[in-house]
Amino acid sequence: MLPDAPASAPADIPPLNGEPLPLEFVNTVFPVRGALCDGFRTPEHVAWWLGACRHRFATHIPDSALSGIGASDTHCFVLLRDAARRLVDAYVHQHDSDPWDVAQVNRVSSLGRPWPQLRWNTGGRPMAVEVGTAPPIVAVQVEIAHALVDLLGGESGMEPRACPAPGCVFFFDRARSRREWCSTGCGNRARAARHYARHHRLSGT
Repeated sequence: MLPDAPASAPADIPPLNGEPLPLEFVNTVFPVRGALCDGFRTPEHVAWWLGACRHRFATHIPDSALSGIGASDTHCFVLLRDAARRLVDAYVHQHDSDPWDVAQVNRVSSLGRPWPQLRWNTGGRPMAVEVGTAPPIVAVQVEIAHALVDLLGGESGMEPRACPAPGCVFFFDRARSRREWCSTGCGNRARAARHYARHHRLSGT
């Protein structure tokens, strides 16, 4: 378990594959025993995911914010995640996006927009910090939306791909290591499926 993750985890939590933040976010839809599972189906699931990933956010996410996540927060995360997932799929497969999905991401991106503020530290060393009025659970959604805009706008250097392994629904960043699958396990399954299909084609069965 990651150091920042909550001590107890609900059942059927999404795997953390170490993908860039927007892809890790959309991968909270995942297969379990042959069926798709929603990693944000309860407030406890959203809190677990944010706790496990909070080291990746600029926003400080205290335990009190995680324990205060409710049904309305969960609904907001699901709306953003589902829109993001459809947009990444449209990007990867080069087809038109749904205008509602674009509007949803842009709406979240504009919430509680932070602004730069000058702070003067002891010893005469000034620094610029980002401040804002959005509570942490909203601010992290804004961060995700900004990262997604960078990804789909071509500013991130990422190359999102859909894993072609049988039964997999994950997206991964091919730019990191020129991978063909999201994981070694998926690569093994894909090769086994190809071998099985070739064997039965050659044997005529």
